[in-house]
Amino acid sequence: MSAAKRRWPWLEAGLLCAGLVFIAPVVFIVLNSFKELPEITRSPTAWPERFHWENYAYIFTGMRLARPMFNSLLMCAAVIGTLVLIAPMAAYSLTRRTMWAGRYLRTFFLAGLVIPFQIIMVPLLLEYQMLGIQYTYLSLWLHYVSWGLPLCIFIYSAFMSSIPKELEEAAALDGCGPITTFWRVIFPLLTPCTVTIIIFWGLWIWNDFMQAFIFMGPEKGQLVFVQLSKFLFDKYVKNWNHIFAGTVVLSLPVTILYLLMQRRFVKGLTAGAIK
Repeated sequence: MSAAKRRWPWLEAGLLCAGLVFIAPVVFIVLNSFKELPEITRSPTAWPERFHWENYAYIFTGMRLARPMFNSLLMCAAVIGTLVLIAPMAAYSLTRRTMWAGRYLRTFFLAGLVIPFQIIMVPLLLEYQMLGIQYTYLSLWLHYVSWGLPLCIFIYSAFMSSIPKELEEAAALDGCGPITTFWRVIFPLLTPCTVTIIIFWGLWIWNDFMQAFIFMGPEKGQLVFVQLSKFLFDKYVKNWNHIFAGTVVLSLPVTILYLLMQRRFVKGLTAGAIK
């Protein structure tokens, strides 16, 4: 039997067990989202005696997460739109144009990938306080954009270096200027990178709690997981059935987005690896 067709039953069994370990918490949350609180306490791993769909209705009537979900969606759209507009243009200039400061600019952007958030957290908060934009959506938007630009520029630059320059020369012969060449010739070829950025930063911004909580605060931070945390921090109320239902609802948008675009996501992550 050839090495390519050799099967490893023990390895496959181990991977199957690992998959079950990872999927078990998801099944646990979904099952308990349909139960009442006494049933969760009595039999947390059993099948629901009756499906209580009112747990999901309470998300919008009791928890009032409709407005925070809309705010988080707007924040995702604003940040991703800004990154997709700025990052490819910056990568195009760094990759294609000969600038004396190009090498220093690349180092500057790469430095943003290695600086931990904990180091700049306090100075950034003080700076926002001096500017008078602390606890505003503007401060959170600026933070997300500045935090995402280094990685986005790195991804776009890696993929753009594999695009032949003959395409731009042919566009120049047809009378296209640099701006027209970029948006009509180069940018459509960057679709895998754009899809990767949409999924990656969409997942991160939608699921982010710590940084949204720090920059917006518990009262003004009308974002989904900041509002959901109020039910977790309240020591007098532990409505786990509502919390589980809220977790399922808030996980659906990003899960569906990833499943629909996962192939382009993987292609974008490996962009520029093979020329």
